[in-house]
Amino acid sequence: LIVKHVSGRLKVAPEHTSDTVLNCMRKPSFNLFRKFNKLFDELNAKYGLRQQLIPYFISSHPACRETDMAELAAITKKLNFHLEQVQDFTPTPMTLASEIYYTGYHPYTLQPVFTAKTPKEKEAQRQYFFWYKKEFAADIRRSLIRLGRKDLIAELFGSQRQYESKFQNNKHKKNF
Repeated sequence: LIVKHVSGRLKVAPEHTSDTVLNCMRKPSFNLFRKFNKLFDELNAKYGLRQQLIPYFISSHPACRETDMAELAAITKKLNFHLEQVQDFTPTPMTLASEIYYTGYHPYTLQPVFTAKTPKEKEAQRQYFFWYKKEFAADIRRSLIRLGRKDLIAELFGSQRQYESKFQNNKHKKNF
């Protein structure tokens, strides 16, 4: 597949990095995607290919919390992905996820399942897809402090000095 049938970009759908969310989706662990990504990179190097792996991710799926999205951002950054194939969860008829979304319970376990529903909750999750964009950096940083995940600030933005030089306006910088 990778060597003979990819014309440059291979789109795949790991959909999330959290095993809790993936379990709710009835998908395998993100570790399977890590293995595939490693194999993809190895085959590209071995055969001198310059192909890209384009992963698709989803926010606000039932069982997904804001901390899951923050961790998704850090994990995908470590894998050198700037996400472009992303979507906010939309309930669709006759699916397990929609059942959970509307009832708040998993029908197989009868356990309550958190689901982001308000625009504020959904945007709080969605912003993490775009950690690398200046317009989201300050809000993400504040959210990570609120969530008690200061460790992820350094992972996403580097040191305080690096964050300031990259994302804050420098009054002394000349524009040419």
